[in-house]
Amino acid sequence: MIGPPERAVHEQIALLRSVGYAAFGRHERDLEVLDLVFDSIVDAPGTGDIRRLRFSGHGITLDVSVHGQTDLTVELRVSPSGPVVVESRGDNTDGPDAARLVSFLLRWPGSAQRPVRTAWIML
Repeated sequence: MIGPPERAVHEQIALLRSVGYAAFGRHERDLEVLDLVFDSIVDAPGTGDIRRLRFSGHGITLDVSVHGQTDLTVELRVSPSGPVVVESRGDNTDGPDAARLVSFLLRWPGSAQRPVRTAWIML
């Protein structure tokens, strides 16, 4: 007989699989990807109410601070600094309170710097 813990694990595996397929389907081949190199949920659990993420690659670092659980406030810091346009990619198909699959696109208008995007993450 399968009890609730086994069902929960099965549902988690299905969710992870669907997230992976969604991220793969949204891949943009002409953009370089900044890799996730730090996530406080994994690398420093229990250190506070703010989730901190760091993406890095191609000479660029993006630090992300996420405040809140349902109403999210997201702060971004790009290095090297300068004029940059940041767009959030993702969707709210499951409603505003559901976890979201998100990637950030960074562009430097009037610069020779090529646009980049972050790896997909769940917020």
